[in-house]
Amino acid sequence: MSDAAQPLAPDAAAGSLPDQSIGSLLEALSARSPAPGGGSAAALALALAAGLCGMAARYSEAKLDSAPAIAAAADRVRHRAVELAEEDARAYGAVLAARRLPPETEASVRDEAIATAMAYAVAVPSEVAELGAELAKLADDVASRGNANLLGDALSALLLAEAAAAAARTIVEINVVEAEREPGAPSGAAVPAP
Repeated sequence: MSDAAQPLAPDAAAGSLPDQSIGSLLEALSARSPAPGGGSAAALALALAAGLCGMAARYSEAKLDSAPAIAAAADRVRHRAVELAEEDARAYGAVLAARRLPPETEASVRDEAIATAMAYAVAVPSEVAELGAELAKLADDVASRGNANLLGDALSALLLAEAAAAAARTIVEINVVEAEREPGAPSGAAVPAP
């Protein structure tokens, strides 16, 4: 099956990524489909990390004065990470759509469409990486000073946040290189560096 014949996201009947069961989501990730992929997985790992961080912070309120603020920040990251999982799938779909413009499309129009789509494909995982670094600091604080009974949860949040950030940074680096390889892309200027 060619890329053109592959769906860009799970079956619409399954709903958006956050509305799917874990089993359906894992099926979508493992399917022979370009999206959801690594960027969505990184964002979802970040959402899991944020959920754990928020829980550990809430159980740490007696020991950690900043626990309510940490829990609120973790909730904000969790909600945004879920949105970014969806956005990443859309971003990759935009890249594929731009690359599939008809051959008779004017080169400057095609080049601009690809550059715009690639910029989006860099912006989404860039935000995941930034949020992952932010959440890792919060989780580290909870692990260091919070409720010792939740140490495993706080450390799991820290490790998942670091992994999500590292995966997202890698995707940014790959997408920047890909953008620079596109015909008509200005050298080093197609997409902002990570």
